[in-house]
Amino acid sequence: MARSSNLASNVLGELKHVQARQYPLYNAILKHAFDTHQPVFAKSIFAKRYAELSDDGEWFANQLVANSCLEGYGAQQIWNFSNQLDNDEYARRVRQHALDESRHSTMFISMLNLVYPGLDLDQDTLSKIEDMQPKFTPTQHPDIAKVPEEERLFELASINELVQVHITEIRALVLQYMVRDALLKHAPEESHARLKKFSDSLIRDEAKHINYSAEIFEDYASRGNNKDFFYQMFEDRLCDFNELTKIELEREDIEL
Repeated sequence: MARSSNLASNVLGELKHVQARQYPLYNAILKHAFDTHQPVFAKSIFAKRYAELSDDGEWFANQLVANSCLEGYGAQQIWNFSNQLDNDEYARRVRQHALDESRHSTMFISMLNLVYPGLDLDQDTLSKIEDMQPKFTPTQHPDIAKVPEEERLFELASINELVQVHITEIRALVLQYMVRDALLKHAPEESHARLKKFSDSLIRDEAKHINYSAEIFEDYASRGNNKDFFYQMFEDRLCDFNELTKIELEREDIEL
């Protein structure tokens, strides 16, 4: 995936791979937002710096563990979010997202073992890695009971939160392409085929997550006078996300 100002077009191309329907309003809103506030994670320096850091095998191994941890934490947070949503259909889709994130947590550890076969980890580290994988399944997962009505997120607040999740998933999609390059750089040749399958699955899931929220946004933006409001909301949330990303990069001493 190209990491440039063409990111919106690339995202829309990924949606075709998961048989997404047409989203004319969403497409226009996404392109407008990215033209107004180019995502920091789409800048070439972002990809270049990741490639430089991932040349270090130890750094990359730690990143795979960190990604597993983040996906596991994300699965639990997203599940909690689903219980806040008053809209049952939104909640159903978000719960599926949480199941995927949980599975990703375990996949990153599987990839770690493929990239670094025979990796010698102490029992304490292995226990911590095991604990950070929630391992949700369609039949074994947290409660689906909604929070009390006074604590729920109704349509406008739900959409606002979903836009933030959506932008996070677009960044995750970009990162998956960077991760795949690093996986193949460090892994033995005999692991490449399986790693490519893992990577393809992760990329497909990120596209599916972008798709379900895009469908929600398209339906929301097409009702009444919501279109102009949604243009502004998406632009504002992307601006916020860029500022947060800059703070994260500064913490890692990465200049833009």
